[in-house]
Amino acid sequence: MILPMITKCLLAVLFISAFHSESVAQQINVMTFNIWHGGKETGEEEGPQRVVDIIRDSGADIVAMQETYGSGSRIAEALGFHLYLRSTNLSIMSRYPIIDTLDAYEPFNSGAVTIDVAGQPIVVASNWLNYPFDYWAMLEKGQPIDSAEWRKQFQGEKNAGILCGVLDVLRPAIENSENVPVIICGDFNTGSHLDWVPETRHLNGGYVMPFPATLLMERWGFIDSFRKIHPDPLVTRGITWSPILPTAFQDRIDYIFYQGSILKAIDSKTIDTHPVKYPSDHAAVMTTFKIQTP
Repeated sequence: MILPMITKCLLAVLFISAFHSESVAQQINVMTFNIWHGGKETGEEEGPQRVVDIIRDSGADIVAMQETYGSGSRIAEALGFHLYLRSTNLSIMSRYPIIDTLDAYEPFNSGAVTIDVAGQPIVVASNWLNYPFDYWAMLEKGQPIDSAEWRKQFQGEKNAGILCGVLDVLRPAIENSENVPVIICGDFNTGSHLDWVPETRHLNGGYVMPFPATLLMERWGFIDSFRKIHPDPLVTRGITWSPILPTAFQDRIDYIFYQGSILKAIDSKTIDTHPVKYPSDHAAVMTTFKIQTP
């Protein structure tokens, strides 16, 4: 009688352990955040501190930052994060160790690292793309835009052209994404083909626009994490431009893309508030990933 009872107890312990292991599966919160001129537009000292507040309160583990501009060390130190400063513009901050840097495109436009998340390496890139013309201002003023020329301009060297270079340099990492997943974040300075669809024409100045940069990410096998969680742009728009400019044309231009079956996006949201004053002209985006280890 004793042996069967011991066997039952052991099986129960194993079952509970397996259930607990599944319930606490490793998760990471990844943020992309253009902090607007080092976060200093709302105060030389107060602004960067508000950036720290937002990151800390969000629970972000990894931050791909744009417009870092002299605030990187201060913000990372306040958070107790590791810091990779790629250029005056771009940085990556992480609660987890940054174990390697990757070859990347021009320093102002792209930087990439490998981060060790509890034994699972993950490649994270921070990017900033230019924009060939300010279609948001034109839409605000009701000025007509030639759709073919619009697409052609954003296909060119200032936007999707930069992204082509970014992806080409990161090709070895992307091709290995089933072993080491890749997360590409940033201020893309362009809307998304997933948002500018016939159903949202009335929100987008009457236009449907297959934006080249986001289509390029899709062709390279990347998933837009925000739209993975919120597939209907009418229900959840995810506006990141601009939370502090109420008269600005509203658009989603900041993204977290991912590739590799080890990662599963389980939540994604925009963050655009602070108890005192929000420090940026961009909303932050944060996606929670579950790490699905074999």
